[in-house]
Amino acid sequence: MKKILVLFILLFITSCRNDDLINTENNPPEIETSPEIEPEIGSEEVFPAGSLNSFFSNALISDNESNINRLNPIRITEYDPTNNRIKTNYTNLTNLTIQASGGQSWFVAQGMEASNLVEIQSIDITTGWITLGNTYLGSLNNNIGQSIEFFNPFINYNIINNRPLFNPYPTSVTEGVFNYIQPGGIIEKTDGTYVLLTPVVFGFHDSRSIYFATSNNLEDWTFHNTKILSTDMIPFAKTNGNVFSTDNPYKLDNGNYLVLLGVQQPNNSYTSAYMIIDENLNIIQQPKEIMIPGWNGLNQNSFPLALTKFENKYRILFHKRNTNAVEREIHEVFATDLLNALDNNSSIISSNIIHKGTNSSGYLKGKADDATYITFNSKLHILLGSEEVFSSFLTSRNREYGLMNWNGTNWNHDSRSPLLINPVELRHKYPIYNWAWDHLGAFASPIIKNQTLYIFMAFGTDNPDYFISAIKIPLN
Repeated sequence: MKKILVLFILLFITSCRNDDLINTENNPPEIETSPEIEPEIGSEEVFPAGSLNSFFSNALISDNESNINRLNPIRITEYDPTNNRIKTNYTNLTNLTIQASGGQSWFVAQGMEASNLVEIQSIDITTGWITLGNTYLGSLNNNIGQSIEFFNPFINYNIINNRPLFNPYPTSVTEGVFNYIQPGGIIEKTDGTYVLLTPVVFGFHDSRSIYFATSNNLEDWTFHNTKILSTDMIPFAKTNGNVFSTDNPYKLDNGNYLVLLGVQQPNNSYTSAYMIIDENLNIIQQPKEIMIPGWNGLNQNSFPLALTKFENKYRILFHKRNTNAVEREIHEVFATDLLNALDNNSSIISSNIIHKGTNSSGYLKGKADDATYITFNSKLHILLGSEEVFSSFLTSRNREYGLMNWNGTNWNHDSRSPLLINPVELRHKYPIYNWAWDHLGAFASPIIKNQTLYIFMAFGTDNPDYFISAIKIPLN
């Protein structure tokens, strides 16, 4: 695939950079030190006990204080080749003693997409020595001053059943053989069972239709070869084009559900739409274009991402797709009457941009193309999926997820973000994740049940692009 070729070129280029050079000295000193590198002078952000953020840990530690800003990279300050250990300017080493969900190791990562990956064997909190174990990818540049990252995605989550969501995993429906399945929102029915909308992608995004899966417990799922919606059912859509659902369907007062849709138009741009279904997935109202200016029409290229009601206001997130992928944006629209806003552009209170890739840093610097609301303990959050651009210290240039918190006036980022990351290249240590090593995302769908946050996502390998799966995070 094209992505593999591009990645090969990028890895070749970055392999020539100083950060990726291998220490080739014939007679290295017993312990190399550098007095010029100062230890960290700030502190990492902390959160109140019981807050949603407090149940997450720093899974990708790239900076002494903030993984978003990345102003103070972690660097090697001493190297002991005899004992294969290093010291760094990172002093919050207790973070590296946090146990992963299944006992998975912490790693030292270095280079583009963790092209160098070394297991951490032990940590001496008193002396600061980090003893290294096996190298699972590349060769660590242990020269003094080289930047590194600490990486362990599993301190935040379990992958349900450690495999894709369906077993056996389907590869075709009545419409034909498909490339991959993605999540498209979850419904809890009145009988206590669950429905997950599952847009199915044919070819390289050539067309897409919405199917569904069912479960009694959020962990064991059955995929149904029953189509809910395709573009031939939408008058303003491209024939044999793409339609997909985003976020969890919003439950209306009458018990029906409003489903946000992205619809490909005849000119191949996307427009924002919605439909209304009942809990048995019967379409009560056929797809309609959202009539809020700036988010519909052939001259737009956008779609909705999420919908919620908070503090007596409806809030809708929209994703704007520009010709330059780096400049993708997320906007938030406020309204007092949901259907009047969607159908008539009435009752709109305000609209604000909350993310613009070119104005951001760290893991937010590339693009943001997935966002969903999470309400927890009466506080509103956004789970934001964003991608990196090139950097000298990155574990993944693919989509990663961080948290934003609403403080009553503004959205604030959790500075430790990204918090949810796929197990990039950890398949070398854990072959069980061979299906999940490259990228994740595709419209995350969260639900909180039994003191557990379930997030339905998709992990990727490039062949096919994604496998639909789910993660769970304990909230106790």
